[in-house]
Amino acid sequence: MSKVKSHKVIGFRSTRLAIIFFLFILLLSMQFGPYNQFQLANISTLLIAVLSITLLTGASGQISLGQGAIMAVGGYSAALLVTRLEISMWLAFVLAIFISALFGLFLGLAAARLSGPYLAGTTLVMALAIPSIAIRFDSFFSGDIGFSVDYGYPPDWLTNLLGEISIEEWSLYVALPFAALSLFAVLNLSNTRSGRTWRAVRDNEVAASLAGINIARTKVIVFVCSSALAGLAGAIYGFRGLVAPSVYPTDLSLLLLTAAVIGGLRSIGGAIFGTFVIVFLPDVIEKITKFLELPETISIYLPALMIGLLLLITVILNPRGSAGALEHIRHRHKH
Repeated sequence: MSKVKSHKVIGFRSTRLAIIFFLFILLLSMQFGPYNQFQLANISTLLIAVLSITLLTGASGQISLGQGAIMAVGGYSAALLVTRLEISMWLAFVLAIFISALFGLFLGLAAARLSGPYLAGTTLVMALAIPSIAIRFDSFFSGDIGFSVDYGYPPDWLTNLLGEISIEEWSLYVALPFAALSLFAVLNLSNTRSGRTWRAVRDNEVAASLAGINIARTKVIVFVCSSALAGLAGAIYGFRGLVAPSVYPTDLSLLLLTAAVIGGLRSIGGAIFGTFVIVFLPDVIEKITKFLELPETISIYLPALMIGLLLLITVILNPRGSAGALEHIRHRHKH
């Protein structure tokens, strides 16, 4: 198959899968009430951030414990552009992508010199430092109060087409197209020469270097792409109502990593599954605790505990996540 035909096939498959995801979430929202529609909006938003980990860790093998902090960069960038320069929300989201990518460039230059626990530690420090910066320079970043921003009202043409649209529905309509586009972009990147180069660096840096791959430049490029996605997710996430340090806590980074690990770090389908788990599992656990009439002191911490246990079980029993388990089952059936 020629390169041109190969690229066309990859593009067609990526487009098809992105459209399927878009329509699936849209049709699912029609069966749900406002609360669950808001959860689907959260899934669409957080999926973009989880995909950034799939690129960074799954594709290139670089560990980051600070994706939540990069989300904060995107969120604050968009909020400042809207509140201080009064530009449109949509343009602010696009500019937040570029600002976060620039932040990722500087982070990637540091990452090119680090690996393993040193890189993880550096990104964790970043996750702790960025919210502190917002509090320290409160005259510019509004401190703990943050910026009150939202998606506004749906345009007239959309309400004329669909009728009355609730706030929850509108939040989904804002986030879902960006999620589908991000899915399309990651699927394309994963199946192109760049994706194969990243995987070569992940699997064996020495062999990749001998094959003529510039290791440092590759790591920087991956960080730029990953940060762009995380920044976009952070901008959409913040515009649910508030951009403040409390919206991007340190455990947000760990939650995103948990979703990626549960689903399978190297699987895009696993990223979707893991995102569904971290959004819907707390509600399932809450219903169980109410049914069992457990004390409030236990029920408050139970969702986080169960997600943590699920992460440990995944790492111990099946490090490749749900996607790896599914692949193993398929392989057994074939043989």
